[in-house]
Amino acid sequence: MNLTVHDITHQYKGFYALQGINMELTPGIYGLLGPNGAGKTTLLRILVDIISPTKGEVLYNNREISALGSQYRDILGYLPQNFSGYRNFTAENFLMYVADLKGLDKQAARERVQELLEVVGLHETKKKKLKNFSGGMSRRIGIAQALLNDPDILILDEPTAGLDPSERIRLRGILSQLSKNKIIILSTHIVSDIEYIADEVLLLKEGKLIASEKPSELLHQLSNHVWHIQIDENELEHFSSAFTISNIHQQGTRIELRIVSKTQPHPNAKNVEPRMEDIYVSYFENE
Repeated sequence: MNLTVHDITHQYKGFYALQGINMELTPGIYGLLGPNGAGKTTLLRILVDIISPTKGEVLYNNREISALGSQYRDILGYLPQNFSGYRNFTAENFLMYVADLKGLDKQAARERVQELLEVVGLHETKKKKLKNFSGGMSRRIGIAQALLNDPDILILDEPTAGLDPSERIRLRGILSQLSKNKIIILSTHIVSDIEYIADEVLLLKEGKLIASEKPSELLHQLSNHVWHIQIDENELEHFSSAFTISNIHQQGTRIELRIVSKTQPHPNAKNVEPRMEDIYVSYFENE
């Protein structure tokens, strides 16, 4: 199974949202990272065949997805960034409705819906209307609807938005188990989610794919380039203007800084292990 993105370019009224994107995706989890306006959502919408690229093509097993039509949608699961569902439906009824749209056998749909309600932790509230759901619960029902047809390709746009830490951990576990035989593309601003579960990280900046690497390889690039130092409050302005700061932590009258720099920023600065947040800042500090 493979999903090939070949020379994808997309233009909006003279503005290039994407420029010359090339990727070869096989089963596993791909973390898509980039600042707002980088083109992430446009890329996902092209991958699910909602919009057509200005140039280039997307192939599933060497066949263009636009030509596959319903055959492609049958193996696709998608959670959009602004998912809300039908507010007057209960969770259970909404999933049954989506299962019917996807052509699932009624008995198989009933079993699958109950299974997924358990998986996303909503079985106890399955009779509750979506309009009464919290933001985190809405994301979870969105994840469930994306999984209904047991898709080969699962595309999730900000799936952990609104989830509490325990819900995020649970979702990461679910995705890790699914990734053995699925292509999963996960777009998120929560960098730690990608650090924990992604097999490969895709970095998108100004519509261009600037890196496609394993997390370990990206982290290795910053070996000996991440520093920790404690400073006085009156030194913060100097360090902020002179260096790339990936974290600031107030400790009483002192401030702990995490700095990304190829050279030691201060004699008192000590090397620390890099994290994915340091990677993000090093690539997108000016965004």
